[in-house]
Amino acid sequence: MITITRTQFFLILFTIQSGTVYITFQRPLIETAESNAWVVFLFAGVLHYLQLVLYEKVYDRFNPGPFIFWLYRGYWFLVVVTFIAFIEYTLAIWIFPNTPQIVIVGVLVGVSLYANVSRAATAINLPVLLIPMILLFILALLFAIPDLVWTRLFPITFSDKSAWFKGLFISQSTFIGIEVYLFLRKYVKKENVIKGVPLFIYQNIWLFFFLTVLLFVQMFFPVNDAKIIGEPIIYILKSQKVTFVERLDLFFLFIWMTWSIVTITLYSFITLYAHQLNKKNKYKRNAVIYHVLITLAPLLFLTKERMDFIRSILSYFHLFFSIVLPVVVILMNRRGTS
Repeated sequence: MITITRTQFFLILFTIQSGTVYITFQRPLIETAESNAWVVFLFAGVLHYLQLVLYEKVYDRFNPGPFIFWLYRGYWFLVVVTFIAFIEYTLAIWIFPNTPQIVIVGVLVGVSLYANVSRAATAINLPVLLIPMILLFILALLFAIPDLVWTRLFPITFSDKSAWFKGLFISQSTFIGIEVYLFLRKYVKKENVIKGVPLFIYQNIWLFFFLTVLLFVQMFFPVNDAKIIGEPIIYILKSQKVTFVERLDLFFLFIWMTWSIVTITLYSFITLYAHQLNKKNKYKRNAVIYHVLITLAPLLFLTKERMDFIRSILSYFHLFFSIVLPVVVILMNRRGTS
């Protein structure tokens, strides 16, 4: 049985939740909530913290059976396929326009396969690599400060309730992966306390990261421009002129690609390892089959229309697997105990 430290647990959770989402969630949120987007996201942050607190209270009562495990595996497979398709699409536009799609996907998946057929510690410790990259990303954003216009954050209006609720729903894309908390929490060392201050610190790091990215986008672009730019963070960095690198956006894209590879690796690890601790004799075979599937499946979604469709329905799956299904499982376990 694996054990992880509190720091490893939070790093895994943050990596899975940020993944590829942190460069894409701004446009649909601003498109819906306009200048209210940052306030809507603050409300979403409160909901995120409440969900984490509830998870901490009930994780020991969340004991899904084999069928539920397979449902979650199917959901995580869909998430990974969506992420890989989006990564390949973005890299093809910005960095590798002439590289065959299967080559890019093969590289992304190959790293995950290597990490997942090695020791469990290999995948678990990968998020440590992202710590300096996260800091570099934040520092790179700071170069855009002279171009920010703080008045673009206003006015704040409360008249359109439907836009607020829709904005809260769109913000759920930054929650994707939060259900991993229920699966990994039991593996945290007993002496490492999670509830209280540690959980509150994690929440604030999560909120600071996503809110900072959103604020930069809102203050850099007029609302009408932000509504039509798919990856606004890349455009912000592309517009910056620095002396130490020719194009800051390409430098960032390599950071983002590494970040995404680690995210895919962690999803694969949780799918393959955390739920098959008693089937180690079949683990490597299953790992190879799984990675072949996530190599081939994204090739079906590499058109913009198909990718937009699957991404548009992902938040609905997220709500089901992060809220509805855990409630059902906990109630069934409670009834069975009674």
